[in-house]
Amino acid sequence: MKRAVNLRLEESVIITLEQLTEELHTTKTEVIEKAISFFSKQNNLKHNELLQFAGKLKSNDADNILQTIIDDKNFKDFELDL
Repeated sequence: MKRAVNLRLEESVIITLEQLTEELHTTKTEVIEKAISFFSKQNNLKHNELLQFAGKLKSNDADNILQTIIDDKNFKDFELDL
């Protein structure tokens, strides 16, 4: 069931929304729903899906572990035998 919401958007965003509804032959609701879904998926790319899928760690714990791995990877001391 869909619920009504009120939004305040910049004029340029409203114009873009109207253009998209015309070009895609759809409703403003569908454009906004798809935009939110796309944004959510893009935002969640940073999460390690395997760790969350396993259900062993909370999202924040998985993020912290991944950040530690990234930090360690970037700051390793190493020697080159030239």
